[in-house]
Amino acid sequence: SLSYTDPYFTPDGISRGFDLYRRDVDTQSLDIGTYNSSSYGAGVRFGLPLSERDFFSAGLTADSTKIELSSNSPKQYLDFCGNSSGCTNTSLQLSVGWTHDSRDNTLFPNKGVLQRLTAEASVPGLDLQFYKLEYKHAWYKEVFKDTTLLLNGELGYAGSYGSDKYPFFKNFYIGGVNSVRGYDNGAIGPRDVDTKTNQSFAIGGTRRVLANAELFIPVPLLKNSSQFRLSAFFDAGNVYADNESLSLGELRYSTGLGVSWFSPFGPLKLVFAKALNAKENDQTQTLQFQLGQQF
Repeated sequence: SLSYTDPYFTPDGISRGFDLYRRDVDTQSLDIGTYNSSSYGAGVRFGLPLSERDFFSAGLTADSTKIELSSNSPKQYLDFCGNSSGCTNTSLQLSVGWTHDSRDNTLFPNKGVLQRLTAEASVPGLDLQFYKLEYKHAWYKEVFKDTTLLLNGELGYAGSYGSDKYPFFKNFYIGGVNSVRGYDNGAIGPRDVDTKTNQSFAIGGTRRVLANAELFIPVPLLKNSSQFRLSAFFDAGNVYADNESLSLGELRYSTGLGVSWFSPFGPLKLVFAKALNAKENDQTQTLQFQLGQQF
């Protein structure tokens, strides 16, 4: 992907950016339904600062996604492509978003609030007819010196607005180092079974619920701990399919310890987690690692 942004497209601080991408996805090694996708597209986006803390964004992207399926692909995937071995979908996608950020530090916050509301929808007239809404609210409070409490909640809702089916490759997934730790990436939620191998795999869903409580403390005996933090956490979350009721009794829970380091190679995160109520087919992980993404 290539991106270009002019942060001062106008003297008032309105930004303008362009994006060009080609993305290939192969789910063979993941714990989700089998499919391959190749996407390419281009887009333009604008950003408008509403105040020192608030920001509005909007963008338009033209996308073409080719899907390849196999005999092991879930029935939901095959139905979307008309029971064929694949399909190609073109779309024009409109996105808008609002962000409120009063955190005192974007990397290791001690106090403040981050709120983010985003909406994405395809423009009528092409192959896809879908919408996707996401909301995030993260609250940071310094309870003692250099000790910070984080309470985070996230909601997601998606669906189709026409007669076409919702594109399964736009599904929400949950599980992994950035959501419910102690579970494999995307492993929580609705599952399907391969009748040939009798193996179960996640297929994602159109509704997503996530909650995190985390206590950050400095690393003991380390004089300069501005680049390191230890944490203890409790996570809860799940995703739900269209035909499922949004039951809080189906939430998955986990707890554990983590360490974050802003290393010379980029942000690094190491997690030791325990899944508290894993179901029979849930894939769990005790040790999880991430390098190169924001915390």
